[in-house]
Amino acid sequence: MYSPQKLHPLSYLTGLIKTIKQNIIVIILFLINIKDFNFTNVREYIWPAMMIGIFLISFIINALAVYSTRYWIEGHHFVVIKGVFNKKRKELDIQRIQSFDSSQDIISRIFGGMIMEIKTPSDSIQLEIVSKKQFEDIEQNIKAVQYANDQQAEQNETVEGAKDESKSQQLLFKLSLKELILMALSSGSIGIALVTLTPILGTFQEIIPWESLFDRFEWIAHAAYVAVAGLIITALLAAYIIGVIIEFVRSYGYTLTEENEQLHIKHGLLSVKTVNVPIRRIQAVVEKQSFIRRFMGYTSISFIITSDGHSSEESESASGDVVILPFIKRQKAYEMVQQLVPSMAFQDVPTGLPKGGIRRHAQIGVALLLIAGGICTYFWSVWYLVLAAFISVLFIVNSIMTVLYSGYMTDASLLTLKKTQLLRTRYFYVKKDKIIGFEKAQNLFMQHAELADFNFKAARGLSSIDIGLRFIPDREAERLKQWYIKEGYDETESNGTRG
Repeated sequence: MYSPQKLHPLSYLTGLIKTIKQNIIVIILFLINIKDFNFTNVREYIWPAMMIGIFLISFIINALAVYSTRYWIEGHHFVVIKGVFNKKRKELDIQRIQSFDSSQDIISRIFGGMIMEIKTPSDSIQLEIVSKKQFEDIEQNIKAVQYANDQQAEQNETVEGAKDESKSQQLLFKLSLKELILMALSSGSIGIALVTLTPILGTFQEIIPWESLFDRFEWIAHAAYVAVAGLIITALLAAYIIGVIIEFVRSYGYTLTEENEQLHIKHGLLSVKTVNVPIRRIQAVVEKQSFIRRFMGYTSISFIITSDGHSSEESESASGDVVILPFIKRQKAYEMVQQLVPSMAFQDVPTGLPKGGIRRHAQIGVALLLIAGGICTYFWSVWYLVLAAFISVLFIVNSIMTVLYSGYMTDASLLTLKKTQLLRTRYFYVKKDKIIGFEKAQNLFMQHAELADFNFKAARGLSSIDIGLRFIPDREAERLKQWYIKEGYDETESNGTRG
């Protein structure tokens, strides 16, 4: 590892696949028009020859990039050099390296290769492709250097012990096949399908004259409606099934392990991915519970983490929102999270916001829907107004649930917030020292009603996440501001909200 190392030979194959992807449009056009190709005309070969030439040049460039890539450890840095004519050297300070992520597609799994990403808080290096042994050697050698240089944190550890990962690794969670199936079936696809299907079925129930089904002329008159309804239902069902399959394949074999204050996540059937999350980078904890999973007693837990720097777009941690427990019983989830983040307290939140928020949450959306429905009714059919009225009712129900079942509370060091909507409920837990900003907003009407909106900001990836509620009492928004900006704020007032 201290001498220059090469990438896995599979990298040349992935370079070929990348070249095909880059030229896929041209290839498709050529295959479509090949039936009109005149093999006796020499001029007909000019365009294919040019395309093949461009393809070969692209492949050679990718192959040379793989051939010229070298990586090694030099002192306290991990070094990567790329380029044939224009050499580019990149170095990462080993002491700042926090995680090692990997991903495998089907071809990589067959040939034993993987994409490796080495991350620091401000930068990253991606190696495509390395073998499993190379991955382990890189990780072990970097950790060995880290442990050797960190005498205070690892006084009793040796470099040899650092290489033996299996002794300190602890399995925290494994998604069973039954839970995986339930999770896929209760994913967001089913909610969208049900909400969309219900008004459509109700509408066509009234349109189709069932009493005269055997009347040939009436049946022909409404055949178009039946055909359209059938196509919509079939498309929604197909979309739901595809969504279930995607969720099943993506989350297959989900495991969560912990080692040396790092969480290791591994999942995937066709493309196996591993994600590493340093516990010290956690900024907030978020619970997401859909309408159906709430009744099933299941939930999901995500950690909001800081940026990995210039992570690849395919990296799960690039957004800063990493799912830790994708589908688990709620009580068990909090017992596990309490062990991982003992500095946080996960308590029930007092709910209930001012009743005036019911109208304010829904009024703009309902007004726009009814106006649009009225215009469409004037030009086309009254059913547009019926559909707009139905969606407006959903807006109002969502507003009522938000006001009655949302809330927040604070203590000396922690903000807890619950935000309930029609199809999902989210809980946010964030330490005061992780909050990076506070916003309070009011318009003239809200000032007259003594209401305000508030938002706390916490770091997430390269940007931030907003944690707040709308239409709370103005005095409460002011109290929250004082809680945030003043050190040692004495909370003698209510630390929650009620209607």
